[in-house]
Amino acid sequence: MKAEEYAQALFDALAESNPQDHEKVLDNFVKVLSQNGDLKLYDLIEERYREIEGHAKGIKQVEVITAQPQKSKEILEHLNKIIGDKVEVKEKIDEDIIGGVVVRVDDTLIDGSIKNSLKQLRKAISK
Repeated sequence: MKAEEYAQALFDALAESNPQDHEKVLDNFVKVLSQNGDLKLYDLIEERYREIEGHAKGIKQVEVITAQPQKSKEILEHLNKIIGDKVEVKEKIDEDIIGGVVVRVDDTLIDGSIKNSLKQLRKAISK
């Protein structure tokens, strides 16, 4: 079973059970992972579970990549205005982009990095 399938099964089991039974559901879930030798997938399952839960609550997952740490509050405010939904931001630092920002929302990629700008300029000059 893949991490995504486990995450969806856990999400469904918790959604269908009473809150007082959630601890039992989680205990049983960990036992199943152990029996199947899949405890190593825990981190991936947790990440995918959070995505499924966020989607169910109308929260969009957004990845923001910058060359150096940014002020997440400002980025979050701008993204909320643009996207119009609740946004959960995952920040990554990638010094290779030189500067600017790369934003990924679902299947949409917005590349405002200096590295990308230089690449586009190089293409334009070489034509």
